[in-house]
Amino acid sequence: MKQLFLFAVSVLFFSGSVLANTTLTVTHGPTPAPTYLDAGEPGDSVGDVRIWRFGGKSSGNEAVIMDWLMTTTGHAEHTTELESRLTLSVVSFDDKGKDTILLQGVGLYPTTGSTLKADVTLQRAITGGTGKYAGASGVVTSTHLADGSWQHVFDLE
Repeated sequence: MKQLFLFAVSVLFFSGSVLANTTLTVTHGPTPAPTYLDAGEPGDSVGDVRIWRFGGKSSGNEAVIMDWLMTTTGHAEHTTELESRLTLSVVSFDDKGKDTILLQGVGLYPTTGSTLKADVTLQRAITGGTGKYAGASGVVTSTHLADGSWQHVFDLE
């Protein structure tokens, strides 16, 4: 009976997520121009949507596909202010979309341009995943680097 108990405890102890406390980095070059949907008032306004799909590389040098959907939720009154944009992203780590990580968050962006300025960092929540990332949670920290490229560090819990 004692052996059965020890076996059960061992299984529970070692059956935790394979992703527990894992860090994964994805990089890519400058983002292409987004598809821009002027869904709010004419011109830059609340409700406007930016859509991207582009490739990157994981820290293991594997190809990654990134899909981003960004909606303006709060418009800046002056060009010196920042506007809020809600972001949803799916990062695919295989060419079939089986192993994905889902991201969500709100960031403050300059009204001119479609992305963060260089050397700015933004954190978003990891809200799930599929395949080997099923049930993923944690935080991704995205940094727009000075050369125009990007680094996304996924801290998976």
